[in-house]
Amino acid sequence: MAHTVIDLHCDSVATLVKGKDLRQTVQGVHVDLPRLKAGGVGLQVFAAYVSSYTDYDKAFRLANEKLDLIQAFAASDEQLTLVETAADTRAAMTAGKTGIMLSVENGLTIEDSLDKLAAFRRRKVRIMTLVHFRHLPWAASSNDTRPFAPEGGSRGLSRFGEQVIDAMNELGIIPDLSHASESTFWDVVRRSKKPVIASHSCAHRLCAVSRNLKDDQLKALGDSGGLVGVNFFSLFLSEAFRLSYEENEHSATAAAASVPVPMSTIADHIDYMVNIAGEDCIALGSDFDGIPAAPEGVGGSDFYPFLEAELRNRGHSESRIGKIFNGNFLRVLEQWG
Repeated sequence: MAHTVIDLHCDSVATLVKGKDLRQTVQGVHVDLPRLKAGGVGLQVFAAYVSSYTDYDKAFRLANEKLDLIQAFAASDEQLTLVETAADTRAAMTAGKTGIMLSVENGLTIEDSLDKLAAFRRRKVRIMTLVHFRHLPWAASSNDTRPFAPEGGSRGLSRFGEQVIDAMNELGIIPDLSHASESTFWDVVRRSKKPVIASHSCAHRLCAVSRNLKDDQLKALGDSGGLVGVNFFSLFLSEAFRLSYEENEHSATAAAASVPVPMSTIADHIDYMVNIAGEDCIALGSDFDGIPAAPEGVGGSDFYPFLEAELRNRGHSESRIGKIFNGNFLRVLEQWG
């Protein structure tokens, strides 16, 4: 591996919740310490995911319990370290360690409280995915087909939602627009004074899932200095897989059996998004341990050397690969302090 990897999103906290020891090889998971080392991962963002179906008054507590587990994992081995800033991350990478960064997936977790948002930042959370499968009172989801009628604000953010984005800018928590509706996307891009990210999304033109980003969204991220982390879920990568998934009544297992998805589809999305948004806008956001079907040959964090070779074979320069693998996120993180 010539380039150290930054992966902007995994759901491997679910493995920690089950009591598994990720310092050792764990069967049936994507992310553990041996795989992180084999894949040259210098920073893995762990998301404290909370379901949209969680009771509103339990979401903050549940997120904190998951953050506790992630922090304990980061402190459990000398090859791991909790990181918060670009300087921390570079120091970890220089020392040959894997940095662990905290994120929260689902703004439900703040329970409509800016004080609880600030509490996340005090415990070193750097990223929050604003919304997940269902609309919040203050932000619309790409997955929810119900009408969204915000109180004040504009089409995707309520007036309180605008206050959340303002507070995130002040606190240093990066807004993550994966799962956000188009209207929420545009409201946040216009509102935020600093570049935002979509940590685990793909190109809608190549695979027409509502979670993927359209060309104008990709261009807007590129123009504003933000970035998108390419997701490794076959459903977001392959249009043929998406159609099979729908025909099989939303079964990823059945779709995978009928439509093999080659590893090269990940590089296809990278190629496409570089052409649309520019090489400074693209990063990696595997969604490992949160995806029920990955392309053939993508078994976990040890896959990155193969992706590096694929991009090199396609003619991407070493400078561009370095930006995609780590440089672009380090730049964004520096802008957030």
